[in-house]
Amino acid sequence: MNLKKIIKDVFILCLITIICGGLMGYVYQITKKPIEKQAEQTQQEAYKLVMKKATSFKKYEDQKIKKLSKQLKNNENNVEIVQALKAYQNKKNIGEIIQVIDHDGFGGDIELIVGINQQKEITGVEILSIDETVGLGMNAKNKEFRDQYKGKKVDCFEVVKTGKQSDEEIDSLSGATITSKAMTGGINGALEFYDLLKGR
Repeated sequence: MNLKKIIKDVFILCLITIICGGLMGYVYQITKKPIEKQAEQTQQEAYKLVMKKATSFKKYEDQKIKKLSKQLKNNENNVEIVQALKAYQNKKNIGEIIQVIDHDGFGGDIELIVGINQQKEITGVEILSIDETVGLGMNAKNKEFRDQYKGKKVDCFEVVKTGKQSDEEIDSLSGATITSKAMTGGINGALEFYDLLKGR
């Protein structure tokens, strides 16, 4: 093969690569803000769903969240607290909203928003991100499963397969025990973090 042709082909290939890279960077910059805006909107909607009486929210400082996160003891399920907010009804603090990730889902991270009122009752659980098995672990998104936690006032939940007998027990999803435990681990982490926020 002619050396000039090889050089020419290599040059064209490099040029195409540079152009494609530039276009991808351009598209990323264009879509970055709308994606971030959509994610923020999804979060705000989740906050309202887990604390329906709330009229406004105020974020805790990141430094405080990091400091308290280090004190988590019941962290067997590899839990990470992402964010925490005070929920207000007009000017009255009616509870806390905790955004938490459990890293031990069957398909990876499960990110949750958990609402907890001043009586330490769970007011709601919403899933921000989940990638479990369709027809099994993805059933965690079903209202029926999530509502098992709602209205309960406990320090810690436990997943059972034989049918729940008390408020502390959560019926496992059929064929998705790992997902059930990851969901429950995340919510237990939120409950423990709630106590730390309240200085308990």
